[in-house]
Amino acid sequence: MEQEAPAGWEFFDSVDFPTDHTGDHMRRPRVRHVVTAVVVGHEGAAWLPRLSESLWALNPRPDRLIAVDTGSTDETAELLAAMPGVEPVVAASARTGFGTAVARGLETHGFAPIPSAVGPYGDDGHMPVVEWLWLLHDDCAPAPKALEKLLLQATISPQTGVWGPKLRLWPRDRELLEVGVTTSLGGRRDTGIENGELDQGQHDQPRNVLAVSSAGMLVRRDVWESLHGFDPRLPMFRDDIDFGWRASRAGFQVGVAPDAVVYHAQAAATGERALAGTRRHAYQLDRAHAYYTVLANAPGKLLPLLILRFLFGTVLRSIWFVVGKTPSGAVDEWTALLGTLLAGGWTTARKNRRNLDQVPYDDIKGLFSRSVHALRHNLEETTSTISERIREAWADEPEEQVVTTARRAKSTARVAVDQPRWRRQLIRRPFLVAWVVLALGALVAARDLIGGGALRSHLLLPAQENIAALWHAAASAPPGVTPPAWLGQMWAFSTVMFGPGGATNILLLGAVPLAGLAAWALLRAFVVDRVARAWGASAYGLAVFTNGAISQGRLGTCVAAIVLPLLGAAIHTVARRRRVVVQGSWRAAWFAGICLAVLFAFTPALGLLIAVILVFGAVLGLGWRRQGRQLVFSVVLGLLLVLPWTIDLIKHPSKLGQEAGGPPTAAIGPGDSLPHLLTGTPLGAPTPWWFAVPLILVALVALLRESRQRYELLGWFAALAGLAGTLVASRLGGGAGPLMFLMTAGWIISVTVAWDSVGKSREILVQGVLGIALVTTIVTAGFWLVRGTDGPLWRGPAQDLPAYLVASQDPPDNQSILVVRKAPGGQMRFSLVKDGGPRMGSLEAAPTPAQTKPITDVLATLGGGGSGEEGRQLAGLAIDYVYLPGPVDPTLQSTLDSLPGLTRASANDGDASWLVDRSKITGTTPIVDQTHSVWRVLGLIGWIIALIFCLPTVRRTVAVPQGTHARRDPR
Repeated sequence: MEQEAPAGWEFFDSVDFPTDHTGDHMRRPRVRHVVTAVVVGHEGAAWLPRLSESLWALNPRPDRLIAVDTGSTDETAELLAAMPGVEPVVAASARTGFGTAVARGLETHGFAPIPSAVGPYGDDGHMPVVEWLWLLHDDCAPAPKALEKLLLQATISPQTGVWGPKLRLWPRDRELLEVGVTTSLGGRRDTGIENGELDQGQHDQPRNVLAVSSAGMLVRRDVWESLHGFDPRLPMFRDDIDFGWRASRAGFQVGVAPDAVVYHAQAAATGERALAGTRRHAYQLDRAHAYYTVLANAPGKLLPLLILRFLFGTVLRSIWFVVGKTPSGAVDEWTALLGTLLAGGWTTARKNRRNLDQVPYDDIKGLFSRSVHALRHNLEETTSTISERIREAWADEPEEQVVTTARRAKSTARVAVDQPRWRRQLIRRPFLVAWVVLALGALVAARDLIGGGALRSHLLLPAQENIAALWHAAASAPPGVTPPAWLGQMWAFSTVMFGPGGATNILLLGAVPLAGLAAWALLRAFVVDRVARAWGASAYGLAVFTNGAISQGRLGTCVAAIVLPLLGAAIHTVARRRRVVVQGSWRAAWFAGICLAVLFAFTPALGLLIAVILVFGAVLGLGWRRQGRQLVFSVVLGLLLVLPWTIDLIKHPSKLGQEAGGPPTAAIGPGDSLPHLLTGTPLGAPTPWWFAVPLILVALVALLRESRQRYELLGWFAALAGLAGTLVASRLGGGAGPLMFLMTAGWIISVTVAWDSVGKSREILVQGVLGIALVTTIVTAGFWLVRGTDGPLWRGPAQDLPAYLVASQDPPDNQSILVVRKAPGGQMRFSLVKDGGPRMGSLEAAPTPAQTKPITDVLATLGGGGSGEEGRQLAGLAIDYVYLPGPVDPTLQSTLDSLPGLTRASANDGDASWLVDRSKITGTTPIVDQTHSVWRVLGLIGWIIALIFCLPTVRRTVAVPQGTHARRDPR
């Protein structure tokens, strides 16, 4: 041994020198332990000095120290040679695995000789001798009493042939890595330790385990030789589990000694050191070795089920990697599984290990991790990964600070420390209070609409009965007619929101709190003052009510109100300036394209207006730089995602004025109602137009300030764009409701930014102006709570037909009902009701006049008094009933009563219905839907691709051989 310790060996302090030594209370006979330590190094110059210090501090030290260098190109060999009492360093190639390197060192120098002199315990040299092999990594550091504690436990439990220490995080952290390790039969490594768990003595009970880490593993010589060391097919990763599993099968117990502490850096698993002797990714290598370990050791009767389990898990993880935009991870998954299965090395290993089965599998079954634990860990890791990546998603680079540190400091609410915790949190988070009020207010306002039945209005048809019917509606339409794109999006939303009815209820009745939450997500990007941000988000949510979107059942405007702030946040991420360079974010560009696709589908006029603004802003404002190209890409992506609806809008520009679920709305002309037009309040809105006047005045006052900011100008630009769009839309015949909402949103943004700028001012004029905005919002909220959703929107049965007519549309009858209404002008309007009646999307996918001409001709003849052949003609059109809602036109009623082939049927009071005799005529309906499944499937694939590209990237992780922490694969 060297006489002089290296400088800095005070790396260890009193924490690593426990004074409460525990002896053997059972007073077993003493034995003499002879320890041979083997250190394997590879590119370990960064960690070996600490290992050398720890070896100097050991008490007792190993009887022989062997060092093996596996092809290092740094100072590893020199540092290994400088360790205390080390034998000449054994050189090996870089492709040498850990187990093979240990075997090479033992072949060269052998185990430590048994001394004949007085033993280490003061005996006379005649004690029983037990030889041990202590395995050390070059990036670990045993505590000074680590070896003593291991040998103490070996003395107390002589039947245990393999011991492992407690592993903590390098260099001297209290965070636990491992106190014994096991595996599930699916190959998941499990230590039972939570991520970031600190060592507080909660695992300090010696116990039997399936395996222990190779960093600090103490193996009895006879165990090592009988098992022939580590499997050479496992150069790294899972070699310790395989060794422990084989030892348990052979009847050798494996235990953990928590009093022995070893610190470990996990250099290979964390990516701090490149993998030696392989070009494979760390993740792929780890998965392959996991499969090999299970297949080589599991009972033969379980192999078919295990292979099926591996296949199922590989499919799920591959989907996860593809969704997370890491296709190389999916390739690694399949390469690891197929390579292991087809290579056949595990079959040879099974043959060679048959003589190990001294202990039945049922006797060691309790040492394995249960599948439910593996499932729980997978769910926890998936959830934490998603939350972590979402937090990092749009913060890849430092953003240019829009406010100074002083302003940010002023925005922090100061609360007395003696206040209760919940009260401090509420004061510091005013939007949380505001959002809870909005959510509870939504329930109060919807008090008259809670119950059974479907939501309906003159602008909203009932939702489909189930998801399958909604998919059929999204993919089916008469020939030459394109089904609306928003039905497909509604179908996707309904799959996770309790069906079409539940999705409609959430989007309509919960529009106010949802829009407020979305607005908060946007405002937090450039508004610092929390009170101003809370007011802006609340006012934006209430704007959905003042626009009349809820009370009138305008589903399109409600969806647009929720999506607009999310689109704004994505555009802000793309267009913002960074500190170093000016560049956008493709992830945000994909998300902006998705938001535009939703607007194109639900409110085509608003989507077109924003698309035009983005294109001109990208070309003129940002130039054809990367940010400009990303905005143009978002517009193109939005148009592609709603194909073929985009082509239909080009062919029929009149459909631009339609909203989802109903006909064109808010057909306001410039000369009809100028106050409604200028205040952005559609006709039929629940609030009078002058409710918006204070907001407009405050926005004007803010605009006149000398210190106005660019976001205030952007807010006014949005308001003026909405006004211009409203003028154009009203000239073309309607559809101005969503455009008017854009006006209100622009004013709210302008006022919110101004509030953020002058909110701390003590000037009476400023406080008075802000007070006006606040009082107006409170009055509007009170009006909302008192009036509720009083308007055309109501809840009731999906069809206004007698019960027997509704039942006649169900299988197997599937009867068709011709509903005829006579307008006040004298013209007759009809609808052909079948398959549950007209539902959402029926207006946008209405048949062409050429397809309805046969029915129109029959009704025209009836209007002229009839010819007597109309009964046969109706039967030839496959019509089973003719129904006239009240008030019934007497002339038309008498004409139908006199027609042969029509029999009067029962109806509600004031209504009339007739049964068409089809017993002698086999009719064919002129309106036959054509399925567009190809477009819907292609659209679904396109949406999945877009969602994948806007999601955060999934990182491949490695099951760390010395702990539970998932580590990034640097490759």
